[in-house]
Amino acid sequence: MANLRGGTFEKQIKDAFHRTLALGEGRHMKEDNFTHSLALAQKREMYLRDFKEYLEQKGITEGKLNTYMTEQTIRDFLEQRTEHLSPKSALDYTTGFNSLLKGLEQANITIPANPSRNDFLKDFRETFRSELKEIEIEKGRYIQNLDQKLAELREIRYESYVVAKIQSETGLRVNEALEVAKNFSNYYNPQNSTLEGVIGKGNHIYAPKEISYQLTQEIQKLENIPHYNTYRNDLQAVGINRSHDFRVTYAKDLLESKLEQGIEYKEALKEVSQEINHHRPEMTEYYLARA
Repeated sequence: MANLRGGTFEKQIKDAFHRTLALGEGRHMKEDNFTHSLALAQKREMYLRDFKEYLEQKGITEGKLNTYMTEQTIRDFLEQRTEHLSPKSALDYTTGFNSLLKGLEQANITIPANPSRNDFLKDFRETFRSELKEIEIEKGRYIQNLDQKLAELREIRYESYVVAKIQSETGLRVNEALEVAKNFSNYYNPQNSTLEGVIGKGNHIYAPKEISYQLTQEIQKLENIPHYNTYRNDLQAVGINRSHDFRVTYAKDLLESKLEQGIEYKEALKEVSQEINHHRPEMTEYYLARA
């Protein structure tokens, strides 16, 4: 394995371009990551220049581009580069950048992040896929008359009511709320009435969440935890299509509350994003647009 040729980043970008270029070559029966089209060539040049600019922002202007492609540097670069992209664009960018790295390796260029790269880039892609899935199911999902719906749910099944109350008061996903209901003592801090250490998607831990004394008492009275299918059916019986509707309602109400307090929109959006454990504020904004 070798380094890119050239004494400057610009010359190394050109070397990378030529090493992976395979215009006019057929791909039949081949599994390579070389550059087989002009459109892909333009994208890959963009990826390399983005990475170069990221390094320069960090004060790195000399050396070989490929030697800086360590796991941590790539992780930090992609987090910054995709921060303001939609989930679909972020997924495409991460996938395309990974394909470029594979092409460089196949052209005999050393990439320090290999072989662990596939694992952490997979985590990136799974995060964006999860965001896309959440966006798909959120359209028009704000729950009107929430208190009334909860009261109706309590009449049907107390256990389902308590799980719904956890979701509506904390914004947790259904699997997270079921885990809290099942193992409440593992997460409840009685000294400050908060839930702590709840793990969300991507193993991201939620910030501590205050819960009411009433909800604490209701959780402690639980004798059984409803099966997910039972919970889903109970929700539909009171006109709530999906458990995720509680999460959308929580996020929208929280944002509106912060705006009414005079908090500037971007800061309020950031705070809501942190509350619901989203990877990026932009995801929360797409999310709220479908409430």
